Amino acid sequence: MGLGSIKDHKASKSTPLFGVGLAMFLIFAGLSSSQFHSYLFESNGLRDLQIGILLMAGQAAAIFSPLVQVPIIRKFGGPRLPLMFMIAGASVTLSLLPYMHHFWSFLILFPAFSFCAASVFPLNAASTLEAMQNQEHGAFFRIRSFGTLGFLVGCLISLCFPVLSDLPFLYRGFSVSLILALGVVYWDFRRGVRNVKLSKKSDSNFLPSAPHFRETFRLLREPDTLRLLILLGLMNFANALAIGVQGNYLLNRWEQGQRSISMAWVISTACEVPIMLLCALLLKRKGLRVVIGLGIFGTLIKLTGLAAAGSLWQYYLALTMHGCFFAGALTGFNIYLDRRYQQQERATLQTISGIFYGGIPSALAGLSSGWIWHVFSLRSVYLVSGAIAFPAAFYAFFLLNSKGKISDPYVL
Repeated sequence: MGLGSIKDHKASKSTPLFGVGLAMFLIFAGLSSSQFHSYLFESNGLRDLQIGILLMAGQAAAIFSPLVQVPIIRKFGGPRLPLMFMIAGASVTLSLLPYMHHFWSFLILFPAFSFCAASVFPLNAASTLEAMQNQEHGAFFRIRSFGTLGFLVGCLISLCFPVLSDLPFLYRGFSVSLILALGVVYWDFRRGVRNVKLSKKSDSNFLPSAPHFRETFRLLREPDTLRLLILLGLMNFANALAIGVQGNYLLNRWEQGQRSISMAWVISTACEVPIMLLCALLLKRKGLRVVIGLGIFGTLIKLTGLAAAGSLWQYYLALTMHGCFFAGALTGFNIYLDRRYQQQERATLQTISGIFYGGIPSALAGLSSGWIWHVFSLRSVYLVSGAIAFPAAFYAFFLLNSKGKISDPYVL
């Protein structure tokens, strides 16, 4: 192989990962706005049950998003174009959110934002894994850690703007980050299209199109996959109960001001980076079963710790385990789908599965948190969250131990 061909070979391996890594960073920086949504609602005079309805409406809109994405993935032959559409929609709606002041205006705009934002995560995961076809799966954790770093940077910047009047400026900054991510994805997509055209010319066995809805749902009903979806959905419900009203809880219980919201997320995401890298190491040495187990049992520690916290430092200490669910459980499930299924099936599976482990549980958690807050207290939301985490962890132990119900030794 000549010097020029060696350079071309290296470029083909490194450049795609640079593009998806930078996009991952910018997307998560933009969507770090999630730390402020419930606080934004409360600061505009909305009551506990109204906040719960908005959180539910946002997640309910996210449930329908994959139903739109799958036909677009089939039409355009992959997840990149749908990802660009959804980033653009999220950026526009996000920039408008702080200028809404009434329940009904939020009820229109926030679900529109959530529809787009919820789509970005599975589409971005599918695009990243698509670009990593020649890489080992441990690299996905390292690339995903760029997203965590992006979220951390967004939270650190937010610390510098600690008063309510700063929120419109912060939201504009989050929107700009998404616009920059859109530019990176577009650049990466244009380069990828050229590579695909070349591969089509040289490969007569080019991959068939993505499966239809019926076939995708059939794949998700396979026993191992269905059991993991139930596990993730149950734990995500418990986790979303706590996350959805975290800003309100910090301000109402300990009265630390807006800065405490960003500080909580700084701690959460700063600790997520080493957890993500630990998962990459565990995947290589112990297997995916251990990675997902770490995600579930680490989340149990987090949620019970939040429920039991009697002081702010104890609450922050529990948040150090926040990254376990996203690094171990969710990222692990992304890799499970990539290992288990064929290439043309993966993008739609990543998208549709988000309805069951993300959209439906989070929508139920949004309404439940508002209702529990309204009927009992804001602290009761955390007590219920911690209580639900126990049966989820027990089910995980039942599934993931060596004699459990997850059967495929290659995949896990």
